[in-house]
Amino acid sequence: MVTNVSEKDKALQEVIDWCEQREIEGLRLANALLMQRDMAAYGVVKGQINAYEKTADQCRSLLGYSGNMPTEVPNQSEDAKK
Repeated sequence: MVTNVSEKDKALQEVIDWCEQREIEGLRLANALLMQRDMAAYGVVKGQINAYEKTADQCRSLLGYSGNMPTEVPNQSEDAKK
């Protein structure tokens, strides 16, 4: 279980790195399948690439995030207190 934000971010970065590596491998395979004109297999691999990409994007959006963010924050400047 992740116990703090830095550990969480480290775990998320590991997932991002893993997804990016699968994307690279998938792109190589997709290119080879396209050259062979195997469109059915190409479509499957492109779907997998898309899933890895979306997973990595979701993990990126969670980096550094540790809870509910307020939608509005009151002005806390010195001018606002006068």
